[in-house]
Amino acid sequence: MTIRDMHSDKIVSGVLASGERGRTYRLLCSRLSSVELAEIRNALDVRIEGSRIETASWIPGADWRDTPYQSIYENGARMNPDLAALMFGLIVWEAFERHEEDWYTERFSMGGEEDRFRVYFKPGG
Repeated sequence: MTIRDMHSDKIVSGVLASGERGRTYRLLCSRLSSVELAEIRNALDVRIEGSRIETASWIPGADWRDTPYQSIYENGARMNPDLAALMFGLIVWEAFERHEEDWYTERFSMGGEEDRFRVYFKPGG
C-alpha cells in the first residue's frame, strides 16, 4: 500500500521507479529468474505478515546460504557483498510497498554512516 516517512507522515514514492536505486532494483530483477524472485518475495511476505516492526538488515541474517536470499548475492550482485546489501534493501522496500497495510520508515544509525539501517513500523497499537 503505502510507505510513509516516520517524521513527516508524507508518502515516500518513486524509490524503485527512477534514479540509481531504480536502476539497481531493475538490474536485480533482471538477473534473477522468476522462480528466484517469487521465492524471495514469498519469504519476505511471510516475515512481514503479522509483524509490527522490522529492521531490514536483520531480516536475512548473517549467512544467506540455503535461503531464498542467496540468489541475490550470487546472481543479482554477482558475489559483491556491498551490492547484495543494497539490492536486498531495495527488495525489502518493494515488499513493504506491496504489503496490504501502510508502513512508516526511518533510517537510524548506531554511530556512523556505515552503521545505518532502515526500520519499518506498522502504525497503530
